[in-house]
Amino acid sequence: MDFPRPKTQPVIRPMTEADIPRLAEIRPGFVSATVLDVERLGSGIEAGWRLVERRLEQPFDKGTGYDFDPTEQRNILGRLRRGDGLHLVVEQAGRLVGVLDVVPENWNNTAWVWNLMLDHDVRRQGLGRDLFIRAVDWARRQGYRALVFETQSNNVPACRFYAAMGCELEGIRTAYYTNDDLARREVALFWIYRLT
Repeated sequence: MDFPRPKTQPVIRPMTEADIPRLAEIRPGFVSATVLDVERLGSGIEAGWRLVERRLEQPFDKGTGYDFDPTEQRNILGRLRRGDGLHLVVEQAGRLVGVLDVVPENWNNTAWVWNLMLDHDVRRQGLGRDLFIRAVDWARRQGYRALVFETQSNNVPACRFYAAMGCELEGIRTAYYTNDDLARREVALFWIYRLT
């Protein structure tokens, strides 16, 4: 009788320079059936915005939009070489399946989370929560006042995750990626997790 082999448990470990080209093994795309549309309210110095969740006719599929291309690999390598951040990878069965990439923003005593991403195959196992908690613990030990995250209004799963982890939506930038982010329905959302 054949028994299924036990699945190898993911291991979270410090990132090394040798991991940088392997980041492309991670498939961090997402699919969302809804979008957080940004509606402008008012004008001038009394302008404001609100988010309205709307169902999409067809789910938004980021697919390979988050793949770790050579440019992103160089950026991560530069942050790793700075030596002042928290850089972890998640490895399972010899393949990288997750990354946490956090660096200090000393000018305002915060830490910026560049990447907290998991492969499709390892989601909903508590790894995202584990990486988040590691980032919080590290930032607290360093004495930072907050962690800052950026995501997009069409990445509703990430927005729900940050909200569930206790983050607050802090800001919206409607021209962060292009001059036409509102029309594209991909607007930058900034989340904060207060540490003090």
